[in-house]
Amino acid sequence: MDKAIQEVVDCIINSKEYQECLKIKQKMDKNEDIKSRVNKIKKLQKEYLRTNSLEIEEQLKRLEEELNEIPLYVIYNQNLEIVNQKINYVQEEI
Repeated sequence: MDKAIQEVVDCIINSKEYQECLKIKQKMDKNEDIKSRVNKIKKLQKEYLRTNSLEIEEQLKRLEEELNEIPLYVIYNQNLEIVNQKINYVQEEI
């Protein structure tokens, strides 16, 4: 069983989508605009959880929309979604 699980993990890790996620993540880590927006969103999410403020919720929506207009970020999320689907499929089968 362990060997079969390792083979599945290796298959996911070696997939085109996973490898693309790693490459894009490196690019995003160097992109100050993306990093700044992501950090701002994380900070606002924490604040929103504490306050449940509608104003913060609106700021979050706006920032997320802006982030989703950046092609590099969109491509990253598309590939990440595929990787997550593969992982979820394996989890369901186990």
